[in-house]
Amino acid sequence: MHMTRIHFHESFYDMILQGEKTQTARIEEPHYPLGTAMADFSDGKSLPIEIVEITYQTINEMSLSAVQKDGFNTKDELWNALLGFYPHLQADDLLMLVEFRCIMNKK
Repeated sequence: MHMTRIHFHESFYDMILQGEKTQTARIEEPHYPLGTAMADFSDGKSLPIEIVEITYQTINEMSLSAVQKDGFNTKDELWNALLGFYPHLQADDLLMLVEFRCIMNKK
């Protein structure tokens, strides 16, 4: 059985580590199973995470609190970031919202 891996831009590492980003919005990716996974970053770092919930919404359906879980202050900020990754994204496209929490080893 292989570990689920979700790729993130390296700029999100500290936000995820500190629990400021607890969700990622994706399109055109497979449905991730709930449970333990790895967040892999573009600079080669990784963090253990637990995927706790997956929902599907359009950007317009998202609440402000959902946008903030993603690490953004406004829908416009999130939308502009998503367009950077998905230039063909439309406002009525369903986003897969992957909610997670960072699991760090408690020594």
